[in-house]
Amino acid sequence: MMGKKTVLSCRNLGFSYQKKKVLENISLDFYQGEFVGLLGRNGAGKSTLLSCLCGLLSADFDRLAIEGIDLSKAGRRDIARILSFVPQEHEDMFPFSVLDVVVMGRTVFLGSFGAPGKKDVQLAKEVLAELQITDLAQRVYTSLSGGEKQLVLLARALVQTRKIVLLDEPTNHLDYKNRYHMLAQLKGLSRDHGSCIVACLHDPNHALLFADRVILLQEGRILLEGRTGEALSCDAVSRLYGIAARKSMDDGLMSILPAFVHPAFKGRVLLLVGRSGEGKTTILQQAVAENKGIRFGGIICPGIFKNERRYSSEVQCLCTGQSALLAKRTQASGNDPFVFYDKGQALADKALTASGHRESDCVVVDEVGPLELKGQGHAPLLAPLLSLEKPRHIWAVRPNIVDEVCRRWMLVDPVIVKVSEGDALARIHDFLFNKGDTHA
Repeated sequence: MMGKKTVLSCRNLGFSYQKKKVLENISLDFYQGEFVGLLGRNGAGKSTLLSCLCGLLSADFDRLAIEGIDLSKAGRRDIARILSFVPQEHEDMFPFSVLDVVVMGRTVFLGSFGAPGKKDVQLAKEVLAELQITDLAQRVYTSLSGGEKQLVLLARALVQTRKIVLLDEPTNHLDYKNRYHMLAQLKGLSRDHGSCIVACLHDPNHALLFADRVILLQEGRILLEGRTGEALSCDAVSRLYGIAARKSMDDGLMSILPAFVHPAFKGRVLLLVGRSGEGKTTILQQAVAENKGIRFGGIICPGIFKNERRYSSEVQCLCTGQSALLAKRTQASGNDPFVFYDKGQALADKALTASGHRESDCVVVDEVGPLELKGQGHAPLLAPLLSLEKPRHIWAVRPNIVDEVCRRWMLVDPVIVKVSEGDALARIHDFLFNKGDTHA
């Protein structure tokens, strides 16, 4: 950021736990006077990243510096005078008063045997007043609710230092009002005091309201980072969380909501249901051929069958007509798995990328199967496709996983068409042209 002082930076940071990579290739800069929202699914590595940035976990890195000081060479006390950390959970301590707990934030400024003085106590009282929790000062910390404890831990962090404050899900346990009270206080710190605030957030709407910049973390890697309004696109949020998202405007205020809450999402997906080899691909090919007025996108995957089971699959892109071998078994008999080919997978991924379908009338996915339910195959691309406003969708699905597919992608009132039905093609035609009730 031009004109902003870098206060915390890392290059090629990584962390592994029991030989499993949790973070990989993380390179970031954090600046004075900004509020950064860190977003991602549970288990994406957000908490681990914060712990690595403040030195609580020993990460691998090419560079990790706080105000230009190499963290690997800095003492804990030196770090704590510049950076404070508010954890998501905190083990209960001895039954100290809230005021005593907050005063503990001054420990890093005292000598080995030093005791807090009147100025330290006064500062703690001022911070309690600032956070509007003075009434808690004489309460016993262990008797507080989870939300009250969270506010007290923030007060202790601010008494320690306001230069850089890292927070792991600071709105956890807080009620509706106090979530916004907490976030507004943090925003004020960055704006009015030049603090660098980095907070893990659950709700993208909280980031839209308060964060200057967002970092989207997916499976230990940075999916995207940038200015909040630009980075939090429907496509990015859908990819990040695996749920179709739409942006809404209400009196000029933007929010991000799951697509399924929009009335237009109802009935937008047709599930063509049939067992392997029952003719799903054939029906899809006929539907595309017979409805020339429809702009189709997506993929159809014709295959070769041997010994009454699929032996190989080709992928055909409906937009370009390109085709490539997608998968093939190593043997024509037995239960050997498919071997997938990079060229076919790349073609399928390109054909199902949401940005290429803003003008499509219908996106076909042949098929959504067990791999997708495990988060593999086409799974990462489906939610962004569903977030698009215009196209309808036809997915080929096996009968035994229809309910699971509907639950995973939160499909509202999908149209169900069985391949075995004599009027399957006619019902697909009605769905495409929205003629009456196409539901079974």
